[in-house]
Amino acid sequence: MLAFGMLVLTLPLVALAIILVGAWMEGRRSPYAFGIGRVISNSFGAVGGAPLIFLAASFFINAPSSLLRPLLGTDVSGLWAVFAGGGIIGAVVWVVLQLALTRLALDTLAGREADVGVAFALAGRRLLPGLGLVLLSAIGIGLGFLFLFVPGIILLLTWFVILPVLVGEGRGVFDSFARSSELMRGMRWRLLLLLLVVLVGWSLFAGLGQAVALAIGGTNGGWPQAITGAITGTLVGMVQAAGAAAVYHEARTAKEGMGSHDLEAVFA
Repeated sequence: MLAFGMLVLTLPLVALAIILVGAWMEGRRSPYAFGIGRVISNSFGAVGGAPLIFLAASFFINAPSSLLRPLLGTDVSGLWAVFAGGGIIGAVVWVVLQLALTRLALDTLAGREADVGVAFALAGRRLLPGLGLVLLSAIGIGLGFLFLFVPGIILLLTWFVILPVLVGEGRGVFDSFARSSELMRGMRWRLLLLLLVVLVGWSLFAGLGQAVALAIGGTNGGWPQAITGAITGTLVGMVQAAGAAAVYHEARTAKEGMGSHDLEAVFA
């Protein structure tokens, strides 16, 4: 039992060491730059192009399940999932918002003015391919995680920019998968390290929020915990689409020298 406990404690450290070494070796071998700090900065910068839209969309997706819980006196996350992510209606809404936010993020990264009307019009036109991408990628990654976890991680990294490819280049469903694989080749270890950094930052942020909620409302939770959960969920959700767009922008810039003028040609 003690040996098992030690193994559980050391596994995260071993995984961290493997990721750090893998990212370092990939950075030395690969001719393509991938700046983790630059991607994080661009993610926040992309949100800055249309902050109110990002805020409203993220609030609609992430906040209600937290806020409705104390209001109704029960856990309504399963009920709200029908509208905000778990059912058909939720999937459609989520895809529309992600496509629109991705377009806004790519416009901002290209140095263009973020046009909300154009972004949602594009989301409407690309809704069916977007739904196909999300469904197929969820099935593939889910099956990958069932088979010893590692294949799921590989597929997640390989297909990380499928939505930005669909939005930014107007490709079809299967072509978007292939294009994402092409762009992320030679960058996946560093992307994995980026995701680890983001996960650690999110954990610290969420933990701080929970500590504040417990200090205000005690162990019973209630409204302080609900409000804190809504705030943290909304803020984290704001950078989800922007983060994928920033990774796409970084990969295309590194491999194809795509600056703002190239993106203008893409969106023309």
